Amino acid sequence: MQKDYNSLITHYLTGFGEQNRLTLSQAHSIEFITTMHFLLKHIPKGSTVLDCCAAGGVYAFPLAKEGYNVTAGDLIQAHVDILNAENKHGMLESVYQGDVLDMSRFADESFDAVLCLGALYHLMERTDREKCVAECLRVLKSGGIFAFAYISRNALFINHFNSGAYTSDELTKQWKTGVNDVFYTMDFNEVNTLMDTFPVTKITDIGVDGLMYPLKNRLNEATAEEFSAYMEYHIETCQQPSILGHSMHGLWIGRKMQ
Repeated sequence: MQKDYNSLITHYLTGFGEQNRLTLSQAHSIEFITTMHFLLKHIPKGSTVLDCCAAGGVYAFPLAKEGYNVTAGDLIQAHVDILNAENKHGMLESVYQGDVLDMSRFADESFDAVLCLGALYHLMERTDREKCVAECLRVLKSGGIFAFAYISRNALFINHFNSGAYTSDELTKQWKTGVNDVFYTMDFNEVNTLMDTFPVTKITDIGVDGLMYPLKNRLNEATAEEFSAYMEYHIETCQQPSILGHSMHGLWIGRKMQ
């Protein structure tokens, strides 16, 4: 049975867009800068890359500019329209509309790297999360790089508690279930537990925005010199468990076994 994505589609059509979220402020840019740093570090230049939940191409186009051969798709047609409009000069290999739970348009082992940088934010059932990962790994070549993004349940609770915008009952429900409106958040051990069932060797797990949310105001006030110093600290520490536990967004990178 086809899944009902109406609430998810409405969320993105009425919001400010994923590509804009990462440029809202100096603090918000940390996630993009960090994600790009580690993708460039671990994916060999010239690789064929599938960005299977690309939104409007926030990572697809920068990676293409860096010399990767990027195929980009998204569930939401409005995002695909943005991709097509931005791809007028053919930077991307191809653009498509589709669901990560069924990527049968692609043959087994089609890509050197597969990026799933958003779909796991919204798959509420473990069976769907497992199906998503299985499809990503099916189209990934043996020895290829798989990277996926997730939201931390710890960080969400702290951020929402700090905002004062939620009742105690709402906070407790979010913490116990991991569900926050159209978003699913993972607890600290859940990421590795999910991936332990697949033939993938973990390379790293990164807290891509680190302590951005509690430090947002100070980061936005920082001078260029101060921000540069913070980013040096952040890149050096964002793989540490103490940072991972409090980073809102995580990035898990692994290699498919040969």
